[in-house]
Amino acid sequence: MAKALGMVKRMAQGKYRSDIDGLRAVAVIAVLLHHLNTTLLPGGFVGVDIFFVISGFLITSQVYSEVKSNAFSLKGFYQRRINRIVPALATVLLATVIVGAFILSPVDLIRLNVSALLSLLGVSNIYIWVKYGNYFAADASEAPLLHTWSLGIEEQFYVIWPLFIVLLYRLAPRYVLPVLGIGVVVAVAVSEYATGVFATAAYYLLPTRFFELMLGGLLGIYLQQPRVIGKLAAHVLALGGYLLIGFSLFALNANSTFPGLNALIPCLGAALLILAGSGDRHSRLLTCRPMVFVGLISYSLYLWHWPLIAYLNYLEIPVDLPVGAMLIAVSIGLSWLSWRYVEVPFRRGGANWHFSRVFVRRFALPALGLAAIAALSVLFSGFPQRFGPGVSALEAMTLSKPSEIRSGCHVPNALYSTAPNENCRLGVKKEGLDGIMIGDSFANHFTGMVDILAKPNNLSIMDYTMDSCPPIIGYSADMPPVYAAHCAKRNERVFSLIEQNKYPYVVLAAIWPKEAIARDIVEASIRRVVENSGQVIVILSNQHIEKAASCPIRRLMFGTERNCSVAQSALAPYWADVRAKFPQVRFIDPNQVICPAGVCSPIIQGQLLYLDDSHLNEVGSRFIGRTLLERGYSLLHDPLETARTAVVRGTPEVVN
Repeated sequence: MAKALGMVKRMAQGKYRSDIDGLRAVAVIAVLLHHLNTTLLPGGFVGVDIFFVISGFLITSQVYSEVKSNAFSLKGFYQRRINRIVPALATVLLATVIVGAFILSPVDLIRLNVSALLSLLGVSNIYIWVKYGNYFAADASEAPLLHTWSLGIEEQFYVIWPLFIVLLYRLAPRYVLPVLGIGVVVAVAVSEYATGVFATAAYYLLPTRFFELMLGGLLGIYLQQPRVIGKLAAHVLALGGYLLIGFSLFALNANSTFPGLNALIPCLGAALLILAGSGDRHSRLLTCRPMVFVGLISYSLYLWHWPLIAYLNYLEIPVDLPVGAMLIAVSIGLSWLSWRYVEVPFRRGGANWHFSRVFVRRFALPALGLAAIAALSVLFSGFPQRFGPGVSALEAMTLSKPSEIRSGCHVPNALYSTAPNENCRLGVKKEGLDGIMIGDSFANHFTGMVDILAKPNNLSIMDYTMDSCPPIIGYSADMPPVYAAHCAKRNERVFSLIEQNKYPYVVLAAIWPKEAIARDIVEASIRRVVENSGQVIVILSNQHIEKAASCPIRRLMFGTERNCSVAQSALAPYWADVRAKFPQVRFIDPNQVICPAGVCSPIIQGQLLYLDDSHLNEVGSRFIGRTLLERGYSLLHDPLETARTAVVRGTPEVVN
């Protein structure tokens, strides 16, 4: 069977390279272990980057060889791509959609079915970027087709790359390598710059990943001519490749700036290993039978493993050692079946078909089927009748997102230079501006609450907030360097605005750091605001609750008795000092509503408060605002403080 597949995957030189299948095994094993447990291989996600280099190498080798011999055909190229990619992908998509129909909530089922269609069309990376954002976010771990973003990158690359190679060879056949070499350098620079500006988009989109496939393509063209690589040189190249990949697997992690220059490390490692094996001296590790076997089924293994993990996460089944071992076994079993009975037969059978037949049967018909499923799920709102009516009601609350409602007033970190918008107003709508609200995404999720609490005092507050930027000068803990740099510039502008305008009221809100070591910079920041404004209102952090948004919904869906509540956490120790040093500062604590009697619940009086584990949704934010208002609070009025003042003055009346 390996011999048969080798016939299909012959290189331009007419020689099958088992070491490349071994390198595929390295890539897929890295991804699999990382997905099972990130602590095993913190940088295991770079396996995808190794795949990109391999794909760029193999595809470019074939295309360039055909272009040189005047035998290249776009139809032939895309026919091979369809036969190679679609059958196994469509099989996994169909299986995933069928399972999802039984266990996913209405909203999640719609997302899955739309994602399945877009995966087949090669644009799921764009959809996943928009819907899930950060690849390492908690909710992304439950997205069954999250991993198809990489297929979108490859398919988009295949639309551009063959045409580019044809054009380059016809216009400058003698300068193909120099042009591509310069192109790789430019593409790396673009990736590094864009990753620093648009970190999340850079992870998912083709322009910042282009150099990875291009590097493989450059190597593929370089090796079109026979290259003599001595035994010592081959060993040195292989050692360098292993070291670069090994470094990436253990030194990089979810907090690393990626792709950019960090992605170049594993890509160079993969390129060195391919170059080292271009002669007759192949690495024994890469060419041993187990590695070659895993490499042969690597595409199917990549496709199958993640939906299994995602569904386990969705059902909240811990992936411990026994479950992990069983998952690996099932993944390998399904992958072998998929490779043996789908990949190989369909690739062979479609090789002699006409392009139109391949396109219609292998691509158009599956796409139409998935489009029908997606359309029906959207039309019928994810078939909510599968569960009780309460599920849809709670899910609707999670779709009310403050960042979307306050779009333009709240911006992503990349848009740190955005100027304040005078039309962004909370509280009463009037001509004059009374103050400003600043902070990070947590400040943004409190805007509904502030809108309600500002109205009794006839205040109009402008919200000017940004992701990953608490209003603390000099704070950068747990921030990627790029985000920290953007936040520093944003805070410089914000505090300058406060000093220039002397706002009567300034509202500060954030996910405040819990560490006592942050006391000095928090105090310094609040002091700077106090000295340059009138009344300062600090909104304390709301309680973090694991699975806050999903737990109440899943409890209804599956009829479980899981307790979604947690004990209230203590305030950061420095707040006592801040209260003592700045008695004029008012504090608003949303946990007075979320945590009655010290027990915090994500759902109060049937209202689901959370958007994720920490952020509030708009419904929750406004519910907290209304509840505080009913208890006598406003942005400037604290009944407990009034009561304390009355006692001190000897006044018998207590305001409630």
